[in-house]
Formats: sequence, structure tokens, C-alpha cells
Amino acid sequence: MLIDEIEVQGASLSFKCLSLKIEDIEKTFNTIMENGDIFDTEAGTPGFHDCDCDRGVIRGFYSNLASFNVEFYKEGLMTKEEFKRIESVEFLITPERIYLFGKPGPSKLIEMALSAATGEHVEKIEFDTQCMNLVQSRLTVMKSIVVENPKDKEIRRARLSGHMEDYESYNIVEPNNYDINSISGIIETPLGAMKLSVDKKGKVGLGVKKGLIINRDNLNWIMDLITSDAGPAPINTLVEGASEKPPF
Repeated sequence: MLIDEIEVQGASLSFKCLSLKIEDIEKTFNTIMENGDIFDTEAGTPGFHDCDCDRGVIRGFYSNLASFNVEFYKEGLMTKEEFKRIESVEFLITPERIYLFGKPGPSKLIEMALSAATGEHVEKIEFDTQCMNLVQSRLTVMKSIVVENPKDKEIRRARLSGHMEDYESYNIVEPNNYDINSISGIIETPLGAMKLSVDKKGKVGLGVKKGLIINRDNLNWIMDLITSDAGPAPINTLVEGASEKPPF
């Protein structure tokens, strides 16, 4: 499998994105490897590991040790003991954006680590109401939309089935004064039909067929569908594991 290809192990894939100014991928890779911390389990240092650069992308992992407590009875007394576990986020750095797949803890840490290593501003990508409206208009089938009104309104939060326009007569949505918290539905992609869920904090979820292979172009296509006024450019990357019907 190529460095920019991701095989979906289950029936879904979720990711978040970061933005970073990148002029030269190989130079950025060398900078991260030279200046970034390396993950060390003995010292407990969070950092990068198993990183590689090829085909115009950087792929690797960022991990940290997270503490958790286990309670158990010992000699008739309740005892608590602290343990450590490894939490990781896999990342794919492209010239367009950075894709993160994994735990929220290391996902937050890698944002600061990349900024420190490269000396560039790293920003989490979130979706405003305009982006969410774009998603709503581009879904083949609308499943649900969660709308938030101002705090002083009687209905603060509503989960709707279908497009917001279907509920205009119910006076649920405050016109021109609302936020869209999340949206889910069906989209037609170059890989076939799949379920798409998007929330305003930047989390994107895909419901797909197990074993589907998604590459950099497919991920960029999804993000352009969410954020670009012009919409995503066509790509010809239908691969084995794609489905003509929603896989759920």
C-alpha cells in the first residue's frame, strides 16, 4: 500500500484537520525530524515516531503516555493504582492540509509540537455556518441536522430530520441568527456512496465499507466538498472496496 493510502479497518473513518504553511514537503519533514521531540516510553516524552516522507506527503505517528487509575480490593480495602498507556494519533501531512486520525489527547499535543518544530503557526480547521450550509446543499440524502439558536430563545437546540427549509413553518430556527452544530447524510463520491457526518468543531466522519482504501486525493475531495464554494474537482480514483450504495 502506498504512503498516501489509508485502509479503513472497520466500517467508519473519522479525522480532523490542521493548517500549516508548507512550501517544501521534504524540507518540512527534515525540519520536524531535526527539531521535533522523539517519542520515548522510558522518559515519558511525547513525540514523533515511525515517520516517512514520499510521494509529496509526510506520514507518521505522534504518541504520548496517558495515566489511568484502576480500583481493586486488596486485603479487604479498596486500593487505587496508577497505570500508563500509549495513546497515538496518525497523521498525514499534505501541501493542502494535515489530516489527523486517532485519539484526541495526542491530537491536541501534535498541534503544539508541529508549531514548535517548524516555527510556523498551526491552526485547527473548524467549520463555520457557511461551510455547514454548503455541506447541507451537497448531500444526496439528508439524514439529520443539529441547529443551535441564541441563548435567549425558547428552543436553544433542535435535532431535525431533513433540510432546515422543511421546518420553516414550525418557527424552530431563528432566521439569520443560528449555528449549525452538526450534519449527517449521504454523499456520492469518486469512491461510491458513503455516509458523511460533520460537526462545527472540525470532526469529519465517513461511513464506508470495511477494507476501503482512501488516499490523499479522496480526503482532499471530501474537504473541498465541505469548504470550497466551487466544490471539489473531479478525480478518477474508484478503487476496489468502493460501493455504489450506502454501506449501512
